[in-house]
Amino acid sequence: MKSRLATLLILLTFPVAADAHSEIFFPKLFSPAELPTSGFVLLNPDPITATVSIYLLSAEGAIVASTTITIPAGGQFARLGSDLFPNATRSGWVYVLNDTEGMQAFWLTYNASLTAMDGAEAVSYDSIGTDQVIPLVAGRTELNIINTNFLNVPATIQLFGSNGLLAPAATRTLPAAGAFQSQISDLFPTADMTQARYLRVGTAVAAIASSAVIRDYLVPFESLVVNAVNVIARSEMVFPHVISGSFSGANYTTVLGITNLSNTSQTVTISFNSDTDAAITVSRSMQAGESIRETAHDIFNLAAGFHSGWVRVAGTAAITGFAGYADTVAGGLAVVPAAAAQPKLFFSHIANGAPQWQTGLALLNAGSSRANVEVYAMSPSGGLLGGALNVETARLTLEPGKKTAKLLQEVIPQTLGVNGGFVFVSSDVPVHGIELFYTQDLKVLSNVAAGNLVPGVAYTPPAP
Repeated sequence: MKSRLATLLILLTFPVAADAHSEIFFPKLFSPAELPTSGFVLLNPDPITATVSIYLLSAEGAIVASTTITIPAGGQFARLGSDLFPNATRSGWVYVLNDTEGMQAFWLTYNASLTAMDGAEAVSYDSIGTDQVIPLVAGRTELNIINTNFLNVPATIQLFGSNGLLAPAATRTLPAAGAFQSQISDLFPTADMTQARYLRVGTAVAAIASSAVIRDYLVPFESLVVNAVNVIARSEMVFPHVISGSFSGANYTTVLGITNLSNTSQTVTISFNSDTDAAITVSRSMQAGESIRETAHDIFNLAAGFHSGWVRVAGTAAITGFAGYADTVAGGLAVVPAAAAQPKLFFSHIANGAPQWQTGLALLNAGSSRANVEVYAMSPSGGLLGGALNVETARLTLEPGKKTAKLLQEVIPQTLGVNGGFVFVSSDVPVHGIELFYTQDLKVLSNVAAGNLVPGVAYTPPAP
């Protein structure tokens, strides 16, 4: 069912047919100067060609620019914002309407010197909401809120420290199909930003989407993109890859953020499941609204040396959080949200070629049954680069409680030297997964969130 926003745009100028099936929102207001260094990726897992209309909508909700493309069945589309909207002279957020059901997307921003890069998945009507949390605020944080509705929406923004509100709430009214953008330090001028931990954005009218772009956190040059998550009664989080210590010239730090979203205190249990050693479990008592942000080294009192494993956080009420990875030597930094395990996972981008890109993949079986996993690499046109049917290393067995973390080229050698395309993971039991791509000097590090098939959409990789 289309939103009132989609219906309005169809009636105005949208070339997509009136029976369009899905909408995608990129919750960031992009300036004209940012479009040449902002990439947008769309993935069509449906068995039919997708006709896609892409709009740039201003902060006031006006149409700035638009374009229409097609994506083949099982194919991927990746372009810079300046390619999509070459004549844009105003800032805008990106709205996508298409005639397929399973479309997935993410976006990426970077600087010209390639010392900062990160991105986040786009959002859909399944992931927007009226009560959202941005689980990380630090350094210089830019807040973005988009209104996915054809009506004005008043929004209330609250800034929290580790133990409660840091300043009086701010309110802003978002125009129909419009957006709001501000530095958090400007929005809350009296707050001590060194104490800031997370944001809560809510409305009483209609669902919205929001995100934050964070700079000057942990390392001097890198940037982070963090999507808001809806406040739901999730009491468990799993982070499938946690590393700490020096390895091959790098010094890795994993920061874990955990926030108690409930109105009562609760005790959370945090377990580090080492790849090689015994598990370590600690408990923390958290007051209502409290937020923890500490390194894995400090939480688990890890011994000197390099440690690799995964973490489970279990509470008795609603929680949210993130894992942040940094190399304090070279300066790479990325943040990964907690996500549910799925039997089918998509990672919408491969960066494994010139000038110096590498892609890593981590998969975790946190369940109680053995997982038989197949990994496929696909070209932008939907063809098979390599995978489980013709590469022995792409068939994996994960015992309960075990993970694997490898370079993509170790799993599928045909991806060496490839930039573009996507990764598909199929398992007979649900698994967790993350993809990180980075420059080999580790100066930049970026997360590609795992997408999953929507109900009713089937995807089968082509035979070799």
